[in-house]
Amino acid sequence: MDYVLVSGIAAIFVFISIYGAFAIYALGSGKFDSYRIRPVTEQTPPLRRHYLLIGLNGVLCMAYYLAFIFLFQDQLIDSGPVSAWAVVLQIAGVLLVFELLYYGMHRWLHRPVMFRWVHGTHHKVRYPEALDGMYINPVEALAALTLLFVSMYLFAPLSVVSFLVIALIHAWANIANHTSLVFPHPALGWLNNWVIRHDRHHWKDQNKNFSSILPVWDLFFGTYK
Repeated sequence: MDYVLVSGIAAIFVFISIYGAFAIYALGSGKFDSYRIRPVTEQTPPLRRHYLLIGLNGVLCMAYYLAFIFLFQDQLIDSGPVSAWAVVLQIAGVLLVFELLYYGMHRWLHRPVMFRWVHGTHHKVRYPEALDGMYINPVEALAALTLLFVSMYLFAPLSVVSFLVIALIHAWANIANHTSLVFPHPALGWLNNWVIRHDRHHWKDQNKNFSSILPVWDLFFGTYK
Protein backbone atom coordinates (compact mmCIF):
# COMPACT_ATOMS: atom_id res chain seq x y z
CA MET A 1 0.00 0.00 0.00
CA ASP A 2 1.27 3.46 -0.93
CA TYR A 3 2.03 5.24 2.35
CA VAL A 4 1.91 8.63 0.62
CA LEU A 5 -1.73 7.98 -0.23
CA VAL A 6 -2.52 6.60 3.22
CA SER A 7 -0.80 9.53 4.93
CA GLY A 8 -2.60 11.95 2.63
CA ILE A 9 -6.03 10.46 3.37
CA ALA A 10 -5.27 10.45 7.11
CA ALA A 11 -4.20 14.11 6.92
CA ILE A 12 -7.43 14.98 5.07
CA PHE A 13 -9.57 13.32 7.74
CA VAL A 14 -7.66 15.14 10.49
CA PHE A 15 -8.03 18.47 8.67
CA ILE A 16 -11.76 17.95 8.09
CA SER A 17 -12.30 16.97 11.72
CA ILE A 18 -10.52 20.11 12.92
CA TYR A 19 -12.34 22.27 10.38
CA GLY A 20 -15.72 20.86 11.39
CA ALA A 21 -14.96 21.17 15.11
CA PHE A 22 -13.91 24.80 14.63
CA ALA A 23 -17.11 25.52 12.70
CA ILE A 24 -19.14 24.02 15.55
CA TYR A 25 -17.16 26.12 18.05
CA ALA A 26 -17.73 29.24 15.95
CA LEU A 27 -21.47 28.62 15.92
CA GLY A 28 -21.67 27.94 19.63
CA SER A 29 -19.35 30.69 20.83
CA GLY A 30 -21.64 33.56 19.88
CA LYS A 31 -18.76 35.38 18.16
CA PHE A 32 -20.14 34.60 14.72
CA ASP A 33 -23.85 35.09 15.39
CA SER A 34 -24.01 37.97 12.90
CA TYR A 35 -22.90 35.58 10.15
CA ARG A 36 -25.48 32.88 10.83
CA ILE A 37 -28.20 32.28 8.27
CA ARG A 38 -30.70 32.26 11.14
CA PRO A 39 -30.71 32.51 14.95
CA VAL A 40 -29.64 29.56 17.06
CA THR A 41 -32.13 26.72 16.64
CA GLU A 42 -32.58 23.54 18.66
CA GLN A 43 -31.64 20.36 16.82
CA THR A 44 -33.86 17.28 16.78
CA PRO A 45 -31.33 14.47 17.32
CA PRO A 46 -30.09 14.06 20.92
CA LEU A 47 -26.48 15.28 21.10
CA ARG A 48 -25.01 12.00 22.27
CA ARG A 49 -26.58 9.96 19.47
CA HIS A 50 -25.82 12.80 17.07
CA TYR A 51 -22.05 12.72 17.58
CA LEU A 52 -21.87 8.95 17.96
CA LEU A 53 -23.31 8.56 14.46
CA ILE A 54 -20.98 11.24 13.08
CA GLY A 55 -17.99 9.47 14.65
CA LEU A 56 -19.12 6.07 13.38
CA ASN A 57 -19.43 7.38 9.84
CA GLY A 58 -15.99 8.97 10.07
CA VAL A 59 -14.41 5.65 11.07
CA LEU A 60 -16.33 3.71 8.40
CA CYS A 61 -15.37 6.15 5.66
CA MET A 62 -11.71 6.12 6.66
CA ALA A 63 -11.69 2.30 6.64
CA TYR A 64 -13.44 2.25 3.26
CA TYR A 65 -10.85 4.61 1.78
CA LEU A 66 -8.01 2.42 3.01
CA ALA A 67 -9.67 -0.75 1.69
CA PHE A 68 -10.23 0.89 -1.69
CA ILE A 69 -6.61 1.99 -1.93
CA PHE A 70 -5.38 -1.46 -0.85
CA LEU A 71 -7.51 -3.32 -3.40
CA PHE A 72 -7.25 -1.03 -6.43
CA GLN A 73 -4.07 0.99 -6.04
CA ASP A 74 -2.31 -0.64 -9.01
CA GLN A 75 -5.16 0.16 -11.40
CA LEU A 76 -6.08 3.47 -9.77
CA ILE A 77 -2.81 5.37 -9.30
CA ASP A 78 -0.17 6.46 -11.77
CA SER A 79 2.95 7.18 -9.76
CA GLY A 80 4.84 8.60 -12.74
CA PRO A 81 5.08 12.26 -13.78
CA VAL A 82 1.78 13.85 -14.87
CA SER A 83 1.29 17.26 -16.45
CA ALA A 84 -0.60 20.01 -14.65
CA TRP A 85 -3.26 19.96 -17.37
CA ALA A 86 -3.78 16.24 -16.87
CA VAL A 87 -4.25 16.81 -13.14
CA VAL A 88 -6.83 19.56 -13.77
CA LEU A 89 -8.73 17.43 -16.30
CA GLN A 90 -8.72 14.39 -14.01
CA ILE A 91 -10.06 16.39 -11.07
CA ALA A 92 -12.74 18.11 -13.17
CA GLY A 93 -13.79 14.88 -14.89
CA VAL A 94 -14.09 12.86 -11.70
CA LEU A 95 -16.03 15.56 -9.87
CA LEU A 96 -18.46 16.10 -12.77
CA VAL A 97 -19.19 12.38 -13.09
CA PHE A 98 -19.45 11.96 -9.33
CA GLU A 99 -21.86 14.89 -9.10
CA LEU A 100 -24.09 13.34 -11.77
CA LEU A 101 -24.13 9.98 -9.97
CA TYR A 102 -24.64 11.61 -6.58
CA TYR A 103 -27.39 13.85 -7.93
CA GLY A 104 -29.26 10.79 -9.19
CA MET A 105 -28.80 8.93 -5.91
CA HIS A 106 -29.83 11.94 -3.83
CA ARG A 107 -33.05 12.42 -5.80
CA TRP A 108 -33.79 8.70 -5.51
CA LEU A 109 -33.23 8.84 -1.74
CA HIS A 110 -35.99 11.44 -1.54
CA ARG A 111 -38.54 8.90 -2.76
CA PRO A 112 -40.86 8.09 0.18
CA VAL A 113 -39.58 4.59 0.99
CA MET A 114 -35.89 5.50 0.72
CA PHE A 115 -36.42 8.72 2.62
CA ARG A 116 -38.15 6.88 5.43
CA TRP A 117 -35.54 4.15 5.82
CA VAL A 118 -32.29 5.82 4.74
CA HIS A 119 -32.09 9.51 3.89
CA GLY A 120 -34.57 10.66 6.50
CA THR A 121 -31.84 10.25 9.12
CA HIS A 122 -29.93 13.15 7.60
CA HIS A 123 -33.03 15.32 7.39
CA LYS A 124 -33.76 14.93 11.09
CA VAL A 125 -31.32 17.82 11.26
CA ARG A 126 -33.55 20.51 9.83
CA TYR A 127 -31.05 23.32 10.37
CA PRO A 128 -27.61 21.82 9.61
CA GLU A 129 -24.38 22.93 11.25
CA ALA A 130 -20.94 21.81 9.99
CA LEU A 131 -20.43 18.17 11.03
CA ASP A 132 -24.09 17.41 10.27
CA GLY A 133 -22.87 16.52 6.80
CA MET A 134 -21.81 13.25 8.44
CA TYR A 135 -25.08 12.76 10.33
CA ILE A 136 -26.41 10.24 7.84
CA ASN A 137 -27.35 6.60 7.69
CA PRO A 138 -24.07 4.62 7.35
CA VAL A 139 -25.51 2.88 4.29
CA GLU A 140 -25.85 6.27 2.60
CA ALA A 141 -22.34 7.30 3.64
CA LEU A 142 -20.80 4.19 2.10
CA ALA A 143 -23.01 4.44 -1.01
CA ALA A 144 -21.88 8.03 -1.64
CA LEU A 145 -18.23 7.01 -1.27
CA THR A 146 -18.81 4.11 -3.65
CA LEU A 147 -20.04 6.59 -6.28
CA LEU A 148 -16.89 8.65 -5.72
CA PHE A 149 -14.68 5.58 -6.10
CA VAL A 150 -16.51 4.50 -9.28
CA SER A 151 -15.99 8.00 -10.69
CA MET A 152 -12.27 7.83 -9.83
CA TYR A 153 -11.96 4.40 -11.41
CA LEU A 154 -13.51 5.62 -14.67
CA PHE A 155 -10.68 8.14 -15.03
CA ALA A 156 -7.93 5.88 -13.74
CA PRO A 157 -5.03 5.89 -13.55
CA LEU A 158 -5.04 9.11 -11.55
CA SER A 159 -2.01 10.96 -10.30
CA VAL A 160 -1.46 10.95 -6.55
CA VAL A 161 -2.12 14.70 -6.55
CA SER A 162 -5.42 14.28 -8.40
CA PHE A 163 -6.58 11.53 -6.03
CA LEU A 164 -5.80 13.52 -2.90
CA VAL A 165 -7.26 16.80 -4.21
CA ILE A 166 -10.49 15.02 -5.19
CA ALA A 167 -10.68 13.37 -1.77
CA LEU A 168 -10.06 16.71 -0.05
CA ILE A 169 -12.67 18.60 -2.10
CA HIS A 170 -15.27 15.89 -1.53
CA ALA A 171 -14.68 15.72 2.23
CA TRP A 172 -14.45 19.50 2.68
CA ALA A 173 -17.59 20.16 0.63
CA ASN A 174 -19.59 17.77 2.79
CA ILE A 175 -18.72 19.88 5.84
CA ALA A 176 -18.64 23.36 4.30
CA ASN A 177 -22.13 23.29 2.80
CA HIS A 178 -23.61 22.46 6.22
CA THR A 179 -22.02 25.27 8.24
CA SER A 180 -25.03 27.69 8.15
CA LEU A 181 -22.49 30.55 8.12
CA VAL A 182 -22.34 33.21 5.40
CA PHE A 183 -19.71 35.94 5.18
CA PRO A 184 -20.11 39.31 3.42
CA HIS A 185 -16.79 39.34 1.58
CA PRO A 186 -17.39 39.44 -2.21
CA ALA A 187 -14.83 36.69 -2.82
CA LEU A 188 -16.97 34.30 -0.75
CA GLY A 189 -20.20 34.90 -2.65
CA TRP A 190 -19.98 31.47 -4.32
CA LEU A 191 -19.55 29.78 -0.93
CA ASN A 192 -22.42 31.73 0.63
CA ASN A 193 -24.71 30.80 -2.25
CA TRP A 194 -23.71 27.16 -1.88
CA VAL A 195 -24.38 27.14 1.89
CA ILE A 196 -27.74 28.92 1.51
CA ARG A 197 -28.95 26.58 -1.23
CA HIS A 198 -28.15 23.46 0.76
CA ASP A 199 -29.66 24.97 3.88
CA ARG A 200 -32.89 25.59 1.92
CA HIS A 201 -32.82 21.96 0.82
CA HIS A 202 -32.95 20.90 4.47
CA TRP A 203 -35.72 23.05 5.87
CA LYS A 204 -37.82 24.29 2.97
CA ASP A 205 -37.22 23.00 -0.56
CA GLN A 206 -36.44 19.31 -0.20
CA ASN A 207 -37.20 18.75 -3.88
CA LYS A 208 -34.51 21.26 -4.95
CA ASN A 209 -30.71 21.63 -4.72
CA PHE A 210 -29.66 17.97 -4.80
CA SER A 211 -26.06 18.58 -5.88
CA SER A 212 -23.26 18.13 -3.38
CA ILE A 213 -20.30 20.09 -4.81
CA LEU A 214 -21.17 21.59 -8.18
CA PRO A 215 -24.61 23.04 -9.02
CA VAL A 216 -24.25 22.12 -12.70
CA TRP A 217 -26.67 19.17 -12.58
CA ASP A 218 -29.28 21.11 -10.58
CA LEU A 219 -29.10 23.76 -13.29
CA PHE A 220 -29.28 21.15 -16.06
CA PHE A 221 -32.25 19.26 -14.58
CA GLY A 222 -34.13 22.34 -13.38
CA THR A 223 -33.81 21.74 -9.62
CA TYR A 224 -31.60 24.73 -8.84
CA LYS A 225 -33.12 27.17 -6.37
